[in-house]
Amino acid sequence: MRIVEARAWPTRLEFVRPVRTSIGEFRDRRSVLLGLTDDDGRTGYGEGAPWPGFGTETVEESLVVLETTCGLARGMDLEAGDWPVEIALGLRNASAARAAFQGALWDLAARRANVTLATHLARSVLPTGAGASSVVSTQALLLAAEPEEVRAEAARAREKGFQAAKLKVGAAKLEDDVERVRAARSGLGPGLRLRADANGAWTETQAAAALEAMAEFDLDYVEQPVAPHDVAAFVRLRQRVPVRLAVDESVATEEGALRLIGAGAASVYVLKPATLGGPARALEIASMVRHAGAEVVFSHAFESAVGARHALHCAAALGDASAIHGLDTAGLFRNDVAPAVECERGEMHLDAAPGIGVSP
Repeated sequence: MRIVEARAWPTRLEFVRPVRTSIGEFRDRRSVLLGLTDDDGRTGYGEGAPWPGFGTETVEESLVVLETTCGLARGMDLEAGDWPVEIALGLRNASAARAAFQGALWDLAARRANVTLATHLARSVLPTGAGASSVVSTQALLLAAEPEEVRAEAARAREKGFQAAKLKVGAAKLEDDVERVRAARSGLGPGLRLRADANGAWTETQAAAALEAMAEFDLDYVEQPVAPHDVAAFVRLRQRVPVRLAVDESVATEEGALRLIGAGAASVYVLKPATLGGPARALEIASMVRHAGAEVVFSHAFESAVGARHALHCAAALGDASAIHGLDTAGLFRNDVAPAVECERGEMHLDAAPGIGVSP
């Protein structure tokens, strides 16, 4: 593919409601969009979406790297997954920028092939060459702070047809978290999957106490109960608590993901293409996780509709009908750069438009 134009530009989206995590409260989301245009006038899009706690470069650094990469890419013949050494070197320490560039190339390649990104990825990346799914199940994200609000939000998720919901924990006292988890289970009712995400907020001792206290609520799993770097504590914790554990921040980088997969450290791996260098590499890592006998959940990193669709197409390419992913972004922002995929009865349906299906 000959690239005749390449452009990177910053974007800022305002959350409808603040997003609370263990490292703070966020009212907006800043990222960098990238467009690569071929000599037939088609454009593929990617997004560089650094997120605190995931080991990426900053948004400002991502923009600088992508602007430099754009200058190199103009006039080059490029293929998805096959970059000249000068581009590879420029992107090697900037995983969010690398995700944007890889994503834009794969989106452009899918548009040129006149197939969805999911179909193109399934044919090109996965060892089985299995067909992509057109329907992806996804969880609800519970953002309310107070228990009664959490209960009401969980009940609405159940009424909308979601089969799973995730709640952030770890940012308050244990008794407060327990009451919020209790409220979430009450609102969801029995049978639906309830997931909690601590974002690495607890020490090993605190995590053990919290997971014991929450065991009665039949949690599907708890994400990242301890700090991402403390893999030994995670492994010890997994052996002593009655709740399945998932890794998220610990597998935010390729190196971290490969290390934990090799160690068989977790039951569930939450993978974000935005921090793993793009959709193709994230799918390769997902194949390794499944080969190791663990579960894959794809998730967004609160990106715009561009990055969120890349993650969605990864999940569709994987084709695991039993998985419920963390991909719903509809209604998350006051104004997105393109239409988000709507979630109906807990399912997201991919249309037949080529590539990711939208242009920002």
